[in-house]
Amino acid sequence: MRREGDHEPIGADEPGVQQDRDHYRELQKQRQRRVAKLLVALFITVVLIVFIIQNSARVDIHYVFFTAHNRLIWVMLACSILGGVVGYLIGRPGKQVRFHKKPEEDEQKKP
Repeated sequence: MRREGDHEPIGADEPGVQQDRDHYRELQKQRQRRVAKLLVALFITVVLIVFIIQNSARVDIHYVFFTAHNRLIWVMLACSILGGVVGYLIGRPGKQVRFHKKPEEDEQKKP
């Protein structure tokens, strides 16, 4: 927070300093997004666990080739895990996205 009479630091208006500030702000935004995603995932996990525990009765499960008499808790847990694995594999970014360079690295390599 700036107060009246405070001076700008030396070199604060240089392009490199501004790029550093922008990069730092972007990192903060990414960190906040990660925390928000983690909180949502934690909430969904807790709701799912409570839902699974409440539905622990034995039921007939009709698989493709046979029928079994299992607890519903195991079927729902297996479906949740499979859904998480499939979601992770589909949502995972490719290598070209993960290994991007900062703009200043590109400029330094140019002759």
